[in-house]
Amino acid sequence: MKRETDRHIHDSTNSLTVRLTVVGLVLLCINPSFVQGHDNMNILLNIGMCLSPFVLLIKDARTFIPRIDLPLCTVIITVLFAPFIFHPDTVRLSTMLFTCAYCVYFMMLALLVKISGLGSCLFLKLIRVIVYTFAVVLVIQQLCVLMNLPVPLKAINYYNPWKLNSLTAEPSHTTVILSTLLFFYTRTLRLRNPAETLLTSIRLHPWLWIAYLWTLFTTDNASAYIMGPLCLLPYITRKNIPYILILLVALLITAFLVPLKRPTNVERVLNTITAVTTLNDQEIIKADTSASARLVPTLRGARALAGTDMQIITGHGVDADQRDLEARPCDVNERGFAGIFSIWYNYGVICSLAFWISIGFVTFIKRDWMSYVTFAMTVQLSADYNMQLGWMIMAFAMVFKYSICGKRNLLSSNL
Repeated sequence: MKRETDRHIHDSTNSLTVRLTVVGLVLLCINPSFVQGHDNMNILLNIGMCLSPFVLLIKDARTFIPRIDLPLCTVIITVLFAPFIFHPDTVRLSTMLFTCAYCVYFMMLALLVKISGLGSCLFLKLIRVIVYTFAVVLVIQQLCVLMNLPVPLKAINYYNPWKLNSLTAEPSHTTVILSTLLFFYTRTLRLRNPAETLLTSIRLHPWLWIAYLWTLFTTDNASAYIMGPLCLLPYITRKNIPYILILLVALLITAFLVPLKRPTNVERVLNTITAVTTLNDQEIIKADTSASARLVPTLRGARALAGTDMQIITGHGVDADQRDLEARPCDVNERGFAGIFSIWYNYGVICSLAFWISIGFVTFIKRDWMSYVTFAMTVQLSADYNMQLGWMIMAFAMVFKYSICGKRNLLSSNL
């Protein structure tokens, strides 16, 4: 009788942790307009961050995970103490605590992933449900535009009425989230069955691919042409890579040398690629102001840190890049930004290294070249470290590495 009772308690706890893990992942994927506060702040996620420490009430969750906790605790300590010690005039507790809250939320999510036993079937199902939900909301928004009705969940009024956001703050966020989800979806399929092909996946779940492509390419968003193909990377093998290289070369020659009439968004992508090679701020801004908002700040941040100033080590203070650097393109408030070097510029080299190490721990997988793509993508999108996009990619990378790939050392109690 006691054994049956213990088994029932264990099953109930496991079911609870799976549900909490799913909720924790979903909260990082959505930011509908009705839960948005100041500067598109996700109030629903904020509530989740405030409640996340209650995970420690679960008995099995009271454990230390060095690869997650050590670097993120270092981030928390430097964020809280570096400004007080070196730049007390810049202290802004709300901003500092928000960064710490993201770190705590991720640490609690890591505990849930460790004890939940989330499997590949549920992981794939979760991704499908999220993609379908995004697509349904977008179609409803598009029908409302078509019938000249008020558009539900619309966050920003763009000049182009078809530039719709679905369940996020803006179309580009939708692109990033869905592209990330399909990237891990196809990686999981290939890991489960190396013989799996793209056509097999499409035949198995055709509506998933229709929903994905429709949501990406009907929102007038140039980033879809860069992020969208990520989900195809897992299908690259040694056998087909020569054909892929030939196709890429042919596409590049056609795109850059053949004088064809191209869609506007494709033209923007090509112009941006050309401009980036110059490393000239104004050329990149001229090519695409939207893309330059992510690319130009990183160049400016790198230049600002290219010196021997002591503040490179200690940081310049809370949100110092907003004050010191040139205004970020497309920022109506004309605030500066240091791109991927923002956390370094503000809180110092120790904080930034700890943050990037935590990203490396959850993304890098031995003998897996795609993990480098995941790392680079996460570093770029975590430039806004007080936004959910970078943390979302880290969370799904953690689940993929630990639960799908079986790399148990990631969340082990031993370093």
